[in-house]
Amino acid sequence: MRGLFSVAAIFILFARCGEEKINLTYKDQLAKDVSLIDEYLASSNVTAEADTSGLRYSIVTKGSDFKPQLVDSIQVNYSLFLLNGDSIFTKGQNTFLLDKLIRAWRIALPLVGENAKLKLFVPSGLAYGNYRTGPIPANSNLIFDIELKKVIRDYATQLTRDLVTIDAFLLSKNIVARKDAANLRYVITSAGGSTALAPLLTDSVVLTYTAKSLPTEAVVEPEVSKGLKLNARSTLPAWKIVLPLFREGTKATVYVPSGLGYGAYGNSSVAPYVNLIYEVEVKKVIRK
Repeated sequence: MRGLFSVAAIFILFARCGEEKINLTYKDQLAKDVSLIDEYLASSNVTAEADTSGLRYSIVTKGSDFKPQLVDSIQVNYSLFLLNGDSIFTKGQNTFLLDKLIRAWRIALPLVGENAKLKLFVPSGLAYGNYRTGPIPANSNLIFDIELKKVIRDYATQLTRDLVTIDAFLLSKNIVARKDAANLRYVITSAGGSTALAPLLTDSVVLTYTAKSLPTEAVVEPEVSKGLKLNARSTLPAWKIVLPLFREGTKATVYVPSGLGYGAYGNSSVAPYVNLIYEVEVKKVIRK
């Protein structure tokens, strides 16, 4: 899979590689390409939308309202064909940064949402241009069949949105919270003893907590009692940041942006991009 990903990335990301070069002005080549694509569509009885760039596209399934922006990453399945029908390859479950892809993808993908299916009819200048790229000849018009499986929001963009939501929630509830440098908000409702241990990242912590979604306050994880190794890869970033601030016996409420929780993928009980409220008690710090 790693090798397949690398090959796919080369085709998608790098428009100017290889040695074969055929010189035509961009305008003349585009006019030629669009004419060929429109002839193909007419002869195939395919109805497609026309973008002013010359791109033709057909949205098979529009998908959800969660659409990618150029700063986001996208997870896709896709197939690539030459306009004459020759298959170049089919790739599954690849993840790309949208802003690094060929221009045709940058134009079309923001038009649809997660789980969309679309077909692109791409003039060569919106793909790999007048250079040969692997098995793709220079000045090739292309057809992409794309399934947009997932939009992975740019962390900074999503964090800004999350903090607006969290701060509006706190304001509506008249809650004054402390702010961590990593943008966690928290309120200590009962501090641990002054001589009690505060965990280090090398420690383990036994805690109980209840998790709720924010802003709905719907319970997504009823009261849980568990032990965590703070430096384990599976431990949420939020726990790694906030628990070293709490001594044994501390009770607190923590308001977690989605990127410090379950992020773009969620889990069995938490949907993607859900901000969380944790009502937590640190029961014990285990230091070896």
